[in-house]
Amino acid sequence: MSMDLTGITNQNEYYTNHYFSSIFEENASKTISTWRAEAKNNDGIRTPWSLLRDAAKQYYPLHDRYVRAKDDSQILSNICLLADTYLEALGYPDAQPELIEIDDTLKVPVYLEINKANGAPLLWILLAASQEKDAGILEKHCFSADTIGEDNSNPKSPGEMTTLDNEELATKILFGAAEPPRFLIFIGMNQIALIDRNKWNEKRYLQFELEEIFSRREESTLQAMAVLLHRNSLCPKEGIALIDELDANSQKHAAGVSQDLKYALRESIELLGNEVLYDMANRQGRNLDTDPVDAGQLTMECLRYMYRMLFVLFIESRPELGYAPLKAQSYMYSYSLESLRDIADNIRDDVE
Repeated sequence: MSMDLTGITNQNEYYTNHYFSSIFEENASKTISTWRAEAKNNDGIRTPWSLLRDAAKQYYPLHDRYVRAKDDSQILSNICLLADTYLEALGYPDAQPELIEIDDTLKVPVYLEINKANGAPLLWILLAASQEKDAGILEKHCFSADTIGEDNSNPKSPGEMTTLDNEELATKILFGAAEPPRFLIFIGMNQIALIDRNKWNEKRYLQFELEEIFSRREESTLQAMAVLLHRNSLCPKEGIALIDELDANSQKHAAGVSQDLKYALRESIELLGNEVLYDMANRQGRNLDTDPVDAGQLTMECLRYMYRMLFVLFIESRPELGYAPLKAQSYMYSYSLESLRDIADNIRDDVE
């Protein structure tokens, strides 16, 4: 059975979509097998996904309270509690909250920092919350665990949370800090986001919908979550990070797909050109010996047609982008794939 990635969003193709849906499972299998073998051979070791399944048991009582309550005075402390559970399951050390200065106007509440061997920052984990419960993880704001009261209440002052939302904050950290980390992990009540500095200029990141993932408790989904967020995947003590191996494989796959597409496009142009010549000779009655077709012009027209077809296929597969009025009659009867089918059927009837 293939890996179920429901609840894990590949925003703006952090990995190419085809790689993530079809190839990622194969590349992650070695790590999953290693974890499974370690747990089998050591009584005191459990797999990361089994620990994440336990985290789901803690998640739901706190999440239900969060959803039902108009003002949950312990929301921030509950996010801290859940974050600690996730971090333990994913191989991270205990949190060490600190404020790190980015510039004269901004200090970032970092919940946990993982450093390189030379002491430079490699990964920051940040906690996020918002008064708007439906806000996405990057629309929320970071808070410091040190500002939570002794009774586990929320900070008294809104000023104790960052003024920048997390999307702006990520940009400020990754491209404005003198010595930025490569990775940011934002943890909120409903979502987790993994951001890589190498991909953030195009706003490519991974997002984990915790309610959906934990409600289903699908083993392969929890395995994928563990592979993508585990400390050893992002910040191994030695060797190449798994996240970089996955990225290299994704790029190789994309290059291979591009090469395949090039040859497929060439073949399509040849087939289309031959169909045009057949139609001219048989349906239109044109003598191609005495009235030949300009091969260069025919190739160019077929290429244009194929690119138009690819564009129509794209916009009809992604209606949410709003690139064309797909429901308008003018589009349906003049430009849509359905209208092209009608034209082809009419020509086929004429030939028959």
